[in-house]
Amino acid sequence: MGFITKYGSLWGSIPQTAGRVFWVAAAADYTVEGRSYTASDENDGLSPERAMVTLDAAVNAATSAGDVIVALPGDHTTTASLAMDTAGVTLTGLPSGTGNFLKQRASITGPAGDEAINVTAANIEIAHLTIVPITALTAIDFTADGDNLHIHDCHFDMATPAADTGTIAIEALGAASKLLVQNCYFDSGGAQGDAIVATATLDGVIQNSVFSCSAGSWASVILCGAATDRLLIRDNDFICSGTAITIGVNGTGATLASGVLCHRNVFGSLVGVGIDAFDAGEAELAENYAAGVGATDGGVLIVAIT
Repeated sequence: MGFITKYGSLWGSIPQTAGRVFWVAAAADYTVEGRSYTASDENDGLSPERAMVTLDAAVNAATSAGDVIVALPGDHTTTASLAMDTAGVTLTGLPSGTGNFLKQRASITGPAGDEAINVTAANIEIAHLTIVPITALTAIDFTADGDNLHIHDCHFDMATPAADTGTIAIEALGAASKLLVQNCYFDSGGAQGDAIVATATLDGVIQNSVFSCSAGSWASVILCGAATDRLLIRDNDFICSGTAITIGVNGTGATLASGVLCHRNVFGSLVGVGIDAFDAGEAELAENYAAGVGATDGGVLIVAIT
């Protein structure tokens, strides 16, 4: 339901939905339209003036397809994994247009000992958030029941956790179909795990995203893995100002012929190998470039898996 403000703008239509909109403040005391309010999980959350105070309460209340949970600006710290187990629910920050995917205004920090968000239902949308995983844990994972998962305009902060190869941004736990990751920014501050583990996913798309390593060495960025089929990886940029990114798109464990298509990706000069570890015939390439250094070097077309 939308609410007209005194300024003529509309609360409650982000995104457009026929479901309910649940508002969640980052702290008990919060401000909307210059007025101070008190958030509580005893509130119904159905107006920005009656916000809940924990995302977990809103997730539990969002029981119908089309329901939307809006995280108001600020740092939301969870004490348990957010269980996205109702099909068709959206979890979003406040986008203000398209938002700045390099750093969103609402952030979620995962709980000790668990992933930040666990998706076990179809048609879930996660958008306009900064998500910070705990060291050696995952920001978002999804099971085989998480078909049509759409993650967009999110910032995955893999620089804040201590370096650990168990720290992962997005991880497939089963053979879900139609994964779409777009307009996201992944930043790693060292030897973290993969940004995206797409093992066993079907008919997925990873596009228009930036993978940045600001310090140390990042061994693997996108892991395709066993039984990944018809995965399109296109129009992404891999950049490093640290020591190196060892492999941008990693085919270790891939098993299916033509299971992955890499199209129009650009790999910075400190990326050791842009696309690697696929066996013959498992990956298709089109217009991928390894960037060069210098005013006259326009980069090198990647024509084969090395």
